Amino acid sequence: MLVNDLFYPLSPRLTMLLTTIFTHGGKDDLHLLDLLPDDDMYTLKEKAEALLQLDGEKRAAVVAREIRRQVQFAGVAGLEAVDPSWLLAGIRGEQPRTIGIILAQLSAGARSRILAQLPAAVRAHIPAKEDLQDTRLEMMRIVRQRFETKFVPMSAPPGAPTQFYFKDIVLLEARDLIQLVRALGIEQLGAAFWTIGRRKLAELCTSLGPQAAEELIAAVKETVAEDAMEIAEAKHLLRQVLPGSRVEGTGTEAKERFQAELFQKAGLFRLAQACRAERPGFVQQLAQRIPRSHGQLLRSYVYRLGEQPEIDTARLQRLQDQVLYRVERLAERGKVNPRYLKFEFCYWG
Repeated sequence: MLVNDLFYPLSPRLTMLLTTIFTHGGKDDLHLLDLLPDDDMYTLKEKAEALLQLDGEKRAAVVAREIRRQVQFAGVAGLEAVDPSWLLAGIRGEQPRTIGIILAQLSAGARSRILAQLPAAVRAHIPAKEDLQDTRLEMMRIVRQRFETKFVPMSAPPGAPTQFYFKDIVLLEARDLIQLVRALGIEQLGAAFWTIGRRKLAELCTSLGPQAAEELIAAVKETVAEDAMEIAEAKHLLRQVLPGSRVEGTGTEAKERFQAELFQKAGLFRLAQACRAERPGFVQQLAQRIPRSHGQLLRSYVYRLGEQPEIDTARLQRLQDQVLYRVERLAERGKVNPRYLKFEFCYWG
């Protein structure tokens, strides 16, 4: 593991916990990690072992450098990684000056997108970033930290290409995740119509554009028996994604709206299947990376799937591998940031 990425993919909170242990204690205090939830405990113990393999002086330098980096970071929750639609919902009901302080600490892109969606009457009373120069730094930090409590802390991206596991899909930008969801939706519908049959597939294709229909037909043909859905499962999926996804109006635009919503819902359902055994914090991180309406639907699917019998481990790992494989293929086509092709994709199978 590269020293520069030794703390990846820890959240800022867990990074500060680990560095504090090594600053004020050491190896004898690592038993404190047993008090954490299992996922965090195992991850931090793995990172601690990596730190212990460094000689004393180098370890001290690495820890000190990371503490400085975290202290200089604008906040602890990684709000820059949260989709602006979530931030917009989070500031509703706040006073204009509070909103101004929050926006002043966000990127220019996120700030402009949020401002554009606020009511004009509210926007008119929000102070500009320059007007807040007399606000004490401590006050701005308190406001931001209070605001951050509304969100699950996000993982910081690695500084250089490293290994890429299923859980690392949370690092993808919103536009990349939307492309992934669309591709997964076509795959999921392919697995459903492989079972349901050609007649129902032909009926649906009449409501799709030519390209979307071709993609769906190809997905059915590429589905193998191992991935085909049971008939009851397939019908349940269509009940989930088809109501509310009916074509309204005529023409190309109506079909495009219909197929976009259909593929989106089916893709979020497939993603939820792959995430159903993951901890709630990860699901919320993933939800916060995409537009809020998409994220809320993802969470609801995961919740419903959690009420069903536990999924077989081998099947779950195959699902996660298929998601990871799709990320890699989309990166090759430029639909997902090609920088991830420099990473080593790590599959279960």
